[in-house]
Amino acid sequence: MKTGAAVLVLCILTLGLASCADPETREQKAAHTQRLAEQGDPRAQHILGLMYEQGYGVSLDIRQAAAWFEKAARQGEADAQYRLGFLYCQGQGVPKDLQRAAEWYKKAAEQGFPPAQAALGNMYLTGEGVPKDISQAAYWHKKSVQLKKHLDLTRD
Repeated sequence: MKTGAAVLVLCILTLGLASCADPETREQKAAHTQRLAEQGDPRAQHILGLMYEQGYGVSLDIRQAAAWFEKAARQGEADAQYRLGFLYCQGQGVPKDLQRAAEWYKKAAEQGFPPAQAALGNMYLTGEGVPKDISQAAYWHKKSVQLKKHLDLTRD
């Protein structure tokens, strides 16, 4: 009897989970996101950039990722500004350009985006893309740590 009840419970759970499954495929999600991105939605542009960067629902294409990140970044999307800065820093999908990387990192850092603040701090520390400036490096590193601590505390 216990085995039969256990099997019944498992069947019910399986059916319940199956009914909650998202019927939309990755390709359909990408197509929907692309429609929104083409309409100028900066969040959709950023997400589409991530999709191209990861090959999620679309062919992996770092150049396309960079193009969509730039569209979102120009509209003030901080995470897209950071991602675009990273691509310029690495020379992925765009020519390597440390000055442009620093510019995009700074835009995101000024919006309080901790990864960009840390990356900008590192650039000031090494003098890559910006003049070497220990006080600026310390400033941005301190901001990134303070904000990260604040965000961690608000999640508890």
